Amino acid sequence: MIARSLSVFLFSVLLAACKQSPPATEAKKAEEPPAKATQTAAADPAGADASTASAPGKSDPACIGPIGPGPTETVVVGDRTFVRSGHQLRLQAEVEGEPEHVIGVLANLNAHNPDNLFNLRRYLAFFEKAGVELVLVAGDIGEDPQTIERNLAAVAEAKVPVLAIAGNREKTADFVAAVEKARAKRPNLLSGHAIRQLTLPGLDVITLPGYHDPRYMHAEDGAGCRYFKEDVEAVRQLAAASDRPVLLVAHGQPKGTTPNALDVIAPDKEHIGDENLNAAIEGAKIAFGIFANVKEAGGKAIADLAGTRLVEPGAWSETLFLNPGPADALPWTMHDGTTSYGMAAVLRVKGKQAS
Repeated sequence: MIARSLSVFLFSVLLAACKQSPPATEAKKAEEPPAKATQTAAADPAGADASTASAPGKSDPACIGPIGPGPTETVVVGDRTFVRSGHQLRLQAEVEGEPEHVIGVLANLNAHNPDNLFNLRRYLAFFEKAGVELVLVAGDIGEDPQTIERNLAAVAEAKVPVLAIAGNREKTADFVAAVEKARAKRPNLLSGHAIRQLTLPGLDVITLPGYHDPRYMHAEDGAGCRYFKEDVEAVRQLAAASDRPVLLVAHGQPKGTTPNALDVIAPDKEHIGDENLNAAIEGAKIAFGIFANVKEAGGKAIADLAGTRLVEPGAWSETLFLNPGPADALPWTMHDGTTSYGMAAVLRVKGKQAS
């Protein structure tokens, strides 16, 4: 289920006498890669494949937390008790039958302003009504520590566990500092950089923080959270070892081949996904995924990485890959021609199917 915050449009109109929102075409410039990368992509006569696979390399452990055992501790979030060991956080719960998990999904908050806070309050009400037990924030939370902290604190008012990762905007140090400060008042906020595997009855949530392609990373001089091919392989191994269905949470996206794929950017409809991510998903048989970077490709779910099969809202599918769309209130033209003023999604997982 996708929620579009249409009321924000009316709210923005009321403010028009005081401020003027930049046109969508101007807003998109902030998302485009530097001029050099744009020229390289434009040189491709096919205009379809501008992708770059994740490169070999070693990531910052503050960005991509290590996978392995560690000291055991008990973590209490609300009325639920988790046990933490190294990269894994496991819910201690006895469940009869086949559990159904209801998960709220947000991404691309970007700014902390009245319009976005209006959106967030609507999303949290939407989540509460749907019975959400977990909120996932799939990157692009802000570009400075204050914005990241304030946005995460606002989301964590949900009073359910909130697992967040950085995208291609945040500096790693800013994200880490912001989570630490926000957690002082919102202990239900969890870092998906340190907690790489959240184990629930019948479901493993695995994270891949950051982004792979430096052309699209906002932070310079290596300050952003960049993942490498070795990190994708580690995710594949972790997912392959799981004894339950896996939901992969990443900001970057696998490479698609059709206009409905989650990696298609405007205006030239080029694919910018990571083919190594495809190999990991297919190799470990990862059934479900959240990939949020390309805002205009959001507001939908597909059943295959290529994008040949859409999953309609309310329909159940044995494979489901979701882009929740942009949560912020900035007008954004989507690939279907509609304009987003803010979007969020509720993902349901029951057994080996998702909706």
